[in-house]
Amino acid sequence: MRIARALVPFALPLVLVVLSACGGGGNGGDGGTDYSPVEPSGGGTTSTPSTSSDIRVSDNAFSPAATTVAPGTTVTWTWAASSDHDVTFTDGPRSPIQRTGTYQRTFATAGSFPYRCSIHGAAMSGTITVR
Repeated sequence: MRIARALVPFALPLVLVVLSACGGGGNGGDGGTDYSPVEPSGGGTTSTPSTSSDIRVSDNAFSPAATTVAPGTTVTWTWAASSDHDVTFTDGPRSPIQRTGTYQRTFATAGSFPYRCSIHGAAMSGTITVR
């Protein structure tokens, strides 16, 4: 407790130094802030978001897990797994539990459609965005 109290006078200047070091950058040199969107790609790098209508179901992962498609698009999930998985949507539809084969769903209207493997839950999930 004494050590913590002794460090309090140093905490504020240290926080200010850290915060000032984090500022700047990304402003294109014009003094403004660049708010360009950055999309994660699973590997910690940026990339173009997926627009694929084909999703691979492998052991414990959907690839791509998230994709954006136009209304009327049929998305196909293809199994390439050695264990059982399914595709279960929060709005009701679901595939059979399987290790091989395919499952298709046509998305007629715009919206966000989260899905997951009911066996693996949130650890194996994704979203179809229709716009």
